[in-house]
Amino acid sequence: MKLSDQEIAQALAELPGWTVVSGRLEKTYTFASYADGAAFALRIALLAEKKDHHPDLLGIGWKKVLVAYVTHSQGGITSLDVEAARAVDAVYTKFA
Repeated sequence: MKLSDQEIAQALAELPGWTVVSGRLEKTYTFASYADGAAFALRIALLAEKKDHHPDLLGIGWKKVLVAYVTHSQGGITSLDVEAARAVDAVYTKFA
């Protein structure tokens, strides 16, 4: 079920660096090298397959990766997106 604005605000308070942009949760992660960013993106892709909840956008740039979540079937941000954001943050701790 789609989260309310209040529920999203509460979730964001516990998700440092995540913001809502164009109706989806987004965060940009930075890395020491392009290869580290690409390796991180691969781990996120594998996690998405395992959880069967995929990012709306997983963009690899120079020493950065943009991750965005929204649940299209529910028309907005859901608890699945918040859980995925937490999981992505956990993966990032291995790169920071």
